[in-house]
Amino acid sequence: MALYKIKNTRRLILLFAAISVILVGISTASLLYLNHTINRLSDSLYSDVYQNSELILNADRDLHQAALALHTVMNRNITREQRSLLSQEFHDNNAQVKQRLGMASYNINAMNHPKKRMTQSNRLLSQLRNELLSFEDAFENWKNTGQELISRRMESNWNPDTYSATMINTRLSEVRSSLDQSENLIDNYGQQITQEFRERKSTLFAAYSLILFLLMLVIIYLCRRVVSLQSEMQEDQSLYQLIGETMSDFIILTDPNGMILYASPSHSSVLGYVPDKGVPLSNYIREAEFSWAKLKSVVQGTPRISELRMRSAEGHWVWLETKISPITGSRAFPAQYMLISREITQRKQHEERLHKLAFYDHLTAIPNRAHFKMYMENLINQPEDRRQEIAVALLDCDRFKQLNDTLGHLAGDEFLQLLSRELQQTVKGFGQAFRIGGDEFAVVLHRFTNPEMLEEMLDRLLQLFNKSWSVNQGSSFHTSASIGVALYPQHGGSINELLHAADLAMYRSKNSGGNEANLYNKLVDEEHSDKHK
Repeated sequence: MALYKIKNTRRLILLFAAISVILVGISTASLLYLNHTINRLSDSLYSDVYQNSELILNADRDLHQAALALHTVMNRNITREQRSLLSQEFHDNNAQVKQRLGMASYNINAMNHPKKRMTQSNRLLSQLRNELLSFEDAFENWKNTGQELISRRMESNWNPDTYSATMINTRLSEVRSSLDQSENLIDNYGQQITQEFRERKSTLFAAYSLILFLLMLVIIYLCRRVVSLQSEMQEDQSLYQLIGETMSDFIILTDPNGMILYASPSHSSVLGYVPDKGVPLSNYIREAEFSWAKLKSVVQGTPRISELRMRSAEGHWVWLETKISPITGSRAFPAQYMLISREITQRKQHEERLHKLAFYDHLTAIPNRAHFKMYMENLINQPEDRRQEIAVALLDCDRFKQLNDTLGHLAGDEFLQLLSRELQQTVKGFGQAFRIGGDEFAVVLHRFTNPEMLEEMLDRLLQLFNKSWSVNQGSSFHTSASIGVALYPQHGGSINELLHAADLAMYRSKNSGGNEANLYNKLVDEEHSDKHK
């Protein structure tokens, strides 16, 4: 029942998070919409209103220039050449007026209104279009009247008394009146659409505020539900805490994905901290093979005991023997895993010491004969597709007995320790070195790809031995090595066969004066061995 309530609490918290995301999403969407609409309004006012208004103003200015040219051309004191220039100016200005108004009419007729419900701005836009249509008739009358007067003026029998400036001004007033009306309409349209957009924006903010208010009511309701539920759970949680604090074992409860749901306070006594809830257990465990996909496939319906390591607050690893038990799920909550652990660090350290005693030489700290046997069995028993050529080299120190006799056994031990360290470094990356007897070593080489590489490694081993060693606080000792090499599987299919072959090859090197490495040769070494029996 308590786990069910905890699950409900988590669901409510997730619901709060979802509501918060919705609120942020609504706010962001509203702001983006308003920003987009404002940008559209700005572009519309510039391209569809102000630009067209400028065209109308420029047309009015051109019309005024045409009227001045017409009045001037009717003056009786100007020359014929001046009359021709003024006549052309009248024609050009009228053509400019027609072009500008034609462009403005085209733009206004193609104008897309942003909101169909904005009836007032739509009405102004229709009036503007009608006004521009009526302008064309008045403009044609004005232009025809001017051209007719200019034609009469060009005649030789023109009578200045027939010219009436009043008629020209009347025609001009009719045309300019239509332009002024168009200019007023386009200005009113811009103001009206701005006002209507502001009203739309206010409506949008009001709707958003209402939605936000309703969501806040839902959040308040859910908060009250959480508070009520948590108050009911306090007694059970106190009981769980009391149990966790008083027991000595370490308990961790996880969900199916390995996320920690609970960690007992007893972890603090050994680790120096309590694993955090909501964090993957794999963050604390060193074993890479400890994956939850593998765990669920192995554990299934039965408990499993594993040895795991967790890092302490000081940084060292603590060994734990852990029993991992699956908890059967139900419809109320999914399956979970419970880990009950106890510390076994001292036991593991003892096992490690026993392992070193069993598989490592106590004097030189390098692997011993038992380790050599285990190492070779592992290489020989590899699958066929991964099996590789192996070289077993036996190394015997020349004149080692002389060192013990002259400088003592302590100096001999010091020499073996120095030699072991350098021998390990020499074969690092190509194989492993072992001490299998007093001054006898074995080197297993299995990371070479051709005979030339093997020969190079053997030369390096000979050079390692063939030098002066400083032992016993400055005493100098010079030695060399007799090396015998056997190859797997050419010279033997078992460890004993390989050791026997390498021993015969080493015996041949020693009888040849030492300081050389020989590969096992069945005809030569067997015959050589039979002669010395």
